[in-house]
Amino acid sequence: MSDAGLSDFMIFESEGHRTALLDSLKSLYDTKQLVDVTLCVQNRKFQCHRNVLAATSPYFRAMFTTDLSESRRDTVTLYEVDPASVKLIIDYCYTGSVDITSHNAQNLLAAASLLQLLPIQKACAKFMESQLDVSNCVGIHYFAHIHECRQLRSKALEHIEKHFVEVSQGEEFLQITKDRLVEIIASSELNVEKEETVFEALMRWVRYESEQRAMWLRELLPLIRFGLLTARYIEEHIARDPIVHQCNTCQQILVDIKEFEVSPDTYRGENTFSVVLRSGMIKPEQCILLVGGVDQNKPSINCYNPVTREAYYMGSYHDDRPLGSHYEIEDPACIVTNDNQIFMAGGNYVFKEPLGECPSDEDSFDDYEEETVRKDFCQYDNDHDCWVARAPMLFPKSNFALATIGNNIYCFGGLTLNQHPTEIIEKYDIVQNRWSYVGMMPSTLVDLGTVVYKGSVFVLGGRTGVGAHNVVHRFDPQKLEWISLAGMPTPRFNFGTCLVDDEIYVVGGQIYGHTSQTINREALDSVEIYNIQQNQWRQGPNLAEQMYNVGLFLINGCLYACGTTEYRRSAYRIYRYNVVYKLRLGAKMAWEQVESDLCDIRDFACISAKMHTRKLSQVFRPDVDT
Repeated sequence: MSDAGLSDFMIFESEGHRTALLDSLKSLYDTKQLVDVTLCVQNRKFQCHRNVLAATSPYFRAMFTTDLSESRRDTVTLYEVDPASVKLIIDYCYTGSVDITSHNAQNLLAAASLLQLLPIQKACAKFMESQLDVSNCVGIHYFAHIHECRQLRSKALEHIEKHFVEVSQGEEFLQITKDRLVEIIASSELNVEKEETVFEALMRWVRYESEQRAMWLRELLPLIRFGLLTARYIEEHIARDPIVHQCNTCQQILVDIKEFEVSPDTYRGENTFSVVLRSGMIKPEQCILLVGGVDQNKPSINCYNPVTREAYYMGSYHDDRPLGSHYEIEDPACIVTNDNQIFMAGGNYVFKEPLGECPSDEDSFDDYEEETVRKDFCQYDNDHDCWVARAPMLFPKSNFALATIGNNIYCFGGLTLNQHPTEIIEKYDIVQNRWSYVGMMPSTLVDLGTVVYKGSVFVLGGRTGVGAHNVVHRFDPQKLEWISLAGMPTPRFNFGTCLVDDEIYVVGGQIYGHTSQTINREALDSVEIYNIQQNQWRQGPNLAEQMYNVGLFLINGCLYACGTTEYRRSAYRIYRYNVVYKLRLGAKMAWEQVESDLCDIRDFACISAKMHTRKLSQVFRPDVDT
């Protein structure tokens, strides 16, 4: 009899049992012990265990556990699959792993689809997505359509649309079926600057097998958006084409388009003519982006066109970890490459539980708690309005600066774990998706600025501890050399900097003020201009108010400064606003206010990039849009 309070049973669980079981089954398979079925594929035979196949594949489960004739046979023949793919699938049944390559992915996916092995099918599709290029996207699109891989099919079509000019010149494009051609040239997402490109691609496809395809032109030509073509091009290139000339339906289209051009409003012809622009005809807008930051009133405006004053919601980066709904990235770094690739790196990841509503203009973020400083690195996808993870940095950091030269992104300074400043420089290779260690800066700098000029990186200002710096260094990434230059007249950090011809503008920022035995950060309104050739500084036109966390950009010949300004209305309450100012470059330069209260985001990274704003959600602003 057991003592009172003591359990009379226990549960034993072996952590390694599952792995050991698979290993033992694989050993039995390798040595052909206890096998009870032989799969025949063309001239190859594979001896296996029914229960292993049935446990992994619904196809084999149905074959071996129902009243099918195969359930009673020792040998089963498989059709419409190749031996190499079946061998890989059998190995997967015993090991849970499979090697997918560019040579076997399509056949393996087809076999996995037939044998109902969804994990392998998804893995192959994902791998093929990563292999898409202009030479294979048309074939992969057709393959995905046949095997009902919707996501792969969608990704392949996107690749065709985005690179249509190059794709339409390839052999694969000329061999696609009529139905697939219709799907492609009917798309509004084609990245073409003019409709002539689409017509010429269509006619190349028709002429490739003109005897068979000429008859289809009456169905295909209406897909061309004649409303986007000039009358001269229609007359000289379309009307005079021999294949078009022989098609009665095409001739009627040409008659109707002339009537449409004379009077679009009164046109009542049989054919309709679209004037909807395709994707490549819609030019991107140069916008100011506020990336990351603490935002109490989500969502807030984070994409802004300073010329039109139109504002948008841009997708935020969300980590996979379940850190709660109020999850923010404070003080990240961002960069835009010369070909408009947008990257975000690092930052402090902070979160809090919802604590109710607070006034929108009050700085009440004290309840946020820092979670950790991160080394995450991601790239913005404007087509899908999302951030895509890339290889992480070597070291976690926040409050640092990035600079881009060619296919490389350089990382300077910042704070790492436990708020320690770092002087480490690392480099990201965009093509290889890989970070590497470069070297060390002359000193630790936090909240610094960078400008690229003729292959060199100019590193300016920053802070260490409670001291602001006025240093200016030039870094040569080829020689890994540092040269000290004339320092800024005013030490500062959290400022904006921008290259204008052969000069560097430095605007706003912060400096440490020592008053009443306390140390406070004070915002600046000063503007200083550095002449690179002369290695000299001069004063520029002061801002209309003090600003920090400033982004400075040259857009349409004007400088735009976007940053945070603050007002102390009592001893305990500070109100902060994000403002935008404009400076017309010329003889009489003075800053003009564009926005007095753009949004409520704090501690963001501010950059300027070309954006397809039609992919975003526009924010209705009564003072602008009415």
